[in-house]
Amino acid sequence: MNKSLALYFLLIAYAVLGSLGILFFNGTGDVGDSILHYLFAKSAPFHPELYFDHWAKPLYVLLASPFAQFGFTGIKVFNLINTLFTLYLIYQSAVALKLNTAWMAVLLAMCSPLYFVLTLSGLTEPLFALFVALGLYFSLNQRYIAAAIFVSFLPYVRSEGLIISGVYLVYFLSIKHWRAIPFLLFGSLVYGIAGYFIHGSFFWVFSKIPYATLSSVYGSGDLMNFVYQLYYVVGAPVYLLLTVGLIVVTKNFFSRDVNHELRILVFLGFGAYFIAHTLFWYLGIFNSMGLKRVLLGVMPCMAILALYGYNFLFEKLHLKSLRWSKVFSVLFTAYLLLFPVLPNPAAINVKRDLMLTKEQEMAIQVSEELKRFKPSALIFYNHFYLSLVLNLDHFDSNVRRELDSNLIHQSPSGTKIIWENMYAEEKSGLTKAYLDHHPGLTKLYECSGEVHQKEMVWALYERK
Repeated sequence: MNKSLALYFLLIAYAVLGSLGILFFNGTGDVGDSILHYLFAKSAPFHPELYFDHWAKPLYVLLASPFAQFGFTGIKVFNLINTLFTLYLIYQSAVALKLNTAWMAVLLAMCSPLYFVLTLSGLTEPLFALFVALGLYFSLNQRYIAAAIFVSFLPYVRSEGLIISGVYLVYFLSIKHWRAIPFLLFGSLVYGIAGYFIHGSFFWVFSKIPYATLSSVYGSGDLMNFVYQLYYVVGAPVYLLLTVGLIVVTKNFFSRDVNHELRILVFLGFGAYFIAHTLFWYLGIFNSMGLKRVLLGVMPCMAILALYGYNFLFEKLHLKSLRWSKVFSVLFTAYLLLFPVLPNPAAINVKRDLMLTKEQEMAIQVSEELKRFKPSALIFYNHFYLSLVLNLDHFDSNVRRELDSNLIHQSPSGTKIIWENMYAEEKSGLTKAYLDHHPGLTKLYECSGEVHQKEMVWALYERK
């Protein structure tokens, strides 16, 4: 098959699969950050300060905002576009590295189960992966200043961009391209100046980083956490090839067989990112949660390293005959394609991964009950998903506020209050018993159900 034809066939196939996923699966990737990132992007045109919120990721908000105006479907389209461009750049980078079967790198990324799930979300990892791919692509084509500029904006997509920036500093020093180095600060300079009018400081890009703390409210965990979790990110076939690729590159690190860009930007890029997240979680620093999805940020590096492993197994080992080599190649490709849907722990589970959760279904149920009563100018609630289903401006304090006992006392008659024991109770400290016995409140509705092996309770109240 023509190489370019194979690439475009894969891209079209992924675009079709992604589009069908958007049309027929109503999931949101997760019930927390995915929703909140979407809400920031949706409300940013009405609250310009949201374009400079470090948690929300300024560049993500800027680029996602036009798509978010079309609802959560729009944000899924945005991430699908990000993923398609990333797949294209993975191929072009593999070609520039002179790796055989470059199209296989695209297929390896496509068949990583969690990558597809996060494509249909409002999370930041797909955009981060795109900027990682842009940095790699422009470096391989010797457009170093362009590469440095794209990398300089990575911290404004995800804070781990600072790790990748460090890798590029090492790379530019190693090739003695001094002119590119200052451009690694270009994104910080742009956002420092632009955000000055919101934060009153040019250095807000550093001082406002929410993860800049040598502690974590989420605690710490197993040193091998990401070694285990990587399997659930990419699946068994890619995990195997990635492991082989890492071993072979490590063994031949100083050999001429390993391209310098592969050695630094791909191998060390992935290694620095992986080790950093491992240590953050193990040491309980930088508010790390040990989430496996963060690894998708370096999907371009993982796909190319896995391709390196693939080429080693099917070319360097020299199977006894070309016929058997082709047989094994076809069988492996078939397994790779089927793995995301075959029964296994890492496979895509449609109900769990691509559909609304029980928690979200209950939020919709409560919102429908809310509509049965007289409209309220102000609603108190904490659960992010309610802003989506109620189509409210999450950041407009005139229509929505988080639960607070003092604010409830000061609220006008008719104000609605939605309490649940996942976010509202934990953050506000208000218990259901307190609200049930509050003399100024009337309970309108209550429901409960099991969520993550824990009972979740919702209650709707009205201020008398």
